Amino acid sequence: MSTKLERTTFSASRAAEYFDARQLSTLTGTPVSDFANVVLKELVDNSLDACETAGVAPKVGIEVTQRLTEDGTPGGTRIRVEDNGPGIPSEVVRRVIDYDVRVSDKAAYRSPTRGAQGNALKTVIGIPYALGSREPIRVVAGDGVLHTIAPSIDPAGNVDIGHEESNGLPHNGGTTVQVQVTPAGDNTQDFHPLHLVRSFAAFNPHATFGYQGNTLYSETSEIYKSTRDTVKKYVPSQPTSPHWYSDESLKVLVFSYIAHARRGGTNLPLGTFVRQFAGLSSTDFEDHPERVGMLLTAMKAHAKEPKAASLGEVGKDHFRAFFESIYEVDEFKYAKCSSTLPSGLPYTFEFALATLEGPGHLYCGVNFSPTFGDPLEGTTLAGPEFKEGGIRGFLSRGYALPETDDTWFRTPASVAVAAHIVTPAPLFLDRGKTRLNMEGA
Repeated sequence: MSTKLERTTFSASRAAEYFDARQLSTLTGTPVSDFANVVLKELVDNSLDACETAGVAPKVGIEVTQRLTEDGTPGGTRIRVEDNGPGIPSEVVRRVIDYDVRVSDKAAYRSPTRGAQGNALKTVIGIPYALGSREPIRVVAGDGVLHTIAPSIDPAGNVDIGHEESNGLPHNGGTTVQVQVTPAGDNTQDFHPLHLVRSFAAFNPHATFGYQGNTLYSETSEIYKSTRDTVKKYVPSQPTSPHWYSDESLKVLVFSYIAHARRGGTNLPLGTFVRQFAGLSSTDFEDHPERVGMLLTAMKAHAKEPKAASLGEVGKDHFRAFFESIYEVDEFKYAKCSSTLPSGLPYTFEFALATLEGPGHLYCGVNFSPTFGDPLEGTTLAGPEFKEGGIRGFLSRGYALPETDDTWFRTPASVAVAAHIVTPAPLFLDRGKTRLNMEGA
C-alpha cells in the first residue's frame, strides 16, 4: 500500500530578490558590473539629504579601498562613507533590515529631491551578498550604536538578517557606513569612485567632500571644498507644492499616510496634512478617495504656483571653480534655461563647458545628484545649427565629444562638460533613474 503524500503549502519571502544579482539588477536598473557605483551613490545621496534636512552644511568623507591578496590577485572593494549630519536613528536601521516593508521618506512625495527608490539601503545591504561578499555591513548610528548586519539565505530562499548592536562607541555624531562590496579575487566591477565623487562635488556647491582612494594601481587623496555656505535649492524638509501633484499621485500620498496610521504610526489629522501645503481644510478621504481630486483642485487654486527658480541651481561660479580645481581651463562658458514640461512641471537646465589643455570628462546630474549615464539620451536637443539626440550625441555632433569605446564620461576632446537638470517628480525611462523623459512627461 503506497503512502499518500500530504503536501505542505510553503510560503517564501520575496526578500530574496534583494540578495540575488539578477533581480537586484532589475530593482536598481543597472548592470551587475555597476553595483559598486550604486552603493557609493546611494550612501552619499543619503548623507547629503540628512545634512540638508538638518540645516547643516554637508561634509562627507568617502574612502574606497581595493586590497591585493597575498598572491597578488585583486582584493575586494570596500566603501566607507561618513557625514556630519544628525545621524541615522537606530530605530530606522532596525526598520531598514525588515525586508517585508519599504522604508522611505521620499517615495510618496513629489519634489526635486535626490532619488526616490524607496529601497536604497536595502539594496546596499543586499548587493555585497549577491556579489559573494560575506563580511557584515557596519553602520554607526546617530546615538553611537554600532549596528553589525550580516544577511544569509538558505537554499530555499529564506532570508535571515543577523543583527548585533554594540553600545558606548566614541562618536561625534553623523552616520558612518562601511560596506565590503566584493570579496577577494573579484575584479568584475566597472567602478569609477573618483569620477563619482567629483560628480557629487560638481553639483553640490554647498558641500565639502573628502576622498581617499587606495585602489589597485594608485593612491589618491582629494578634497573638494564648498564654494558657498548655502545654496538655493529645495531640501527634503520643505513642504511640497500641490502644483507638483496629479490626482493619482496625491492619492498615493494620502493613502500612504492612512496605511502608516494603520500600522501604528501617527494618525495625521486631515487639517494638519492640508496645512503642509496651503493651510486649507477638508473632510475624511478613507471612504471617499474621489474627494482627493476635489482637494487638489482647491489647493492649487489657493497656492501660488512655484516657478522654476524655486527649484534651485548649481550656478555659473561654482561650475567654473569646480573645473578650475581639476583642469587647466582656457575658456569657460555657461548657459541656463528654465521652462515647463508638457506635464506642466517646471524645470531648470544648466550647461557648463570648459575648454582645456587636454582631454576632460562629462558630468551629468539630476536634482543635484550624479547619473550613471546621459539623462537626456532619449531627448532631442536643438541648437542654432543642428539638433541631435542626447547630451553625448549633441556634443559629438559639435565635435566636443568624439566617439570612444572607453567609459561613457571620458571626452577625448579637450573639453569638460557639466549638464544638470532640476525638476520635481522627474519621469525616468529606466529603473536606474538616469534617462529622463523630457518630451512626453
